[in-house]
Amino acid sequence: MPGPAAPVAAVLIWGYRAYRAHQAYEAAQTAKETVEMARDIAKRQEEVKRVLRSTIESFAKEIHEKSSTFAKVDSGGRSTVSRRGVEGTTYKEYIERKIPFRPAISIACTWSLASPIKVPRRIQKRIPGEIIETTIEVALKQTTASLVFEAIDSALDWKNPLKAEPNYLDGKALLGEPSTKPKRTNDIFPFWPRPRGCLAPDLVIVEYRQQPFDVPNVFAVVEIKFPGDWVKAKQLGDYAKIMGQDNQKVALLRVPEDCTGYRPETDPKKEAGHSGGRRNR
Repeated sequence: MPGPAAPVAAVLIWGYRAYRAHQAYEAAQTAKETVEMARDIAKRQEEVKRVLRSTIESFAKEIHEKSSTFAKVDSGGRSTVSRRGVEGTTYKEYIERKIPFRPAISIACTWSLASPIKVPRRIQKRIPGEIIETTIEVALKQTTASLVFEAIDSALDWKNPLKAEPNYLDGKALLGEPSTKPKRTNDIFPFWPRPRGCLAPDLVIVEYRQQPFDVPNVFAVVEIKFPGDWVKAKQLGDYAKIMGQDNQKVALLRVPEDCTGYRPETDPKKEAGHSGGRRNR
């Protein structure tokens, strides 16, 4: 497979540009910001090639194996590590659910946590006597991870077992062409907006990679939570509903706590530069 990492880098650049176009009404469009963002993307291209090449090649070799085969060796997430309150107890079964390819998923997610696509966003601040407009930088961690998974899928001719944010309507998968490719309704930005009434889990892992991601072929749906994005019971319940009320197919992966290689003594908030509870997709 020639140059497997090239599509990854290309999609990340495309995703950055597409997101800016899609969100142009709220993003700052100055020449200086554009140059800075282009420089940042260019710098990270080499890291993408280095980090993800082995992951893509591994999936290419494992294309005929079932996902359940790889799930058997997974140790599950760490319910003993909580971000707040009784999270580990409340969502224990979802956190500890065994999912295949956790090491590969961990590589993509921890890379996205460390090097997310960043976009400027205009906001208004109210101070005594006036309202001023300023610009903040928003880190799109979940979007970066989804673009990486989508890029790997594309590099494998849409036969990757990991599907990024595929849409389901009333429990029915929206299939593209080929049928193993998620159908996208927006040519500018693949993950948003979604078709009316659709739900899209962050990540869907299929059992047989050369078959569509219809519910019977889904091994697991994974809700991915980066620092500052809290677990919501309704989301997990909605995903179980998609899967025909089967919550045994629903898993929760908190980044970096449930990623392979995470050290519990490490503070994820410090690693991510987290300073608040707002979710940035």
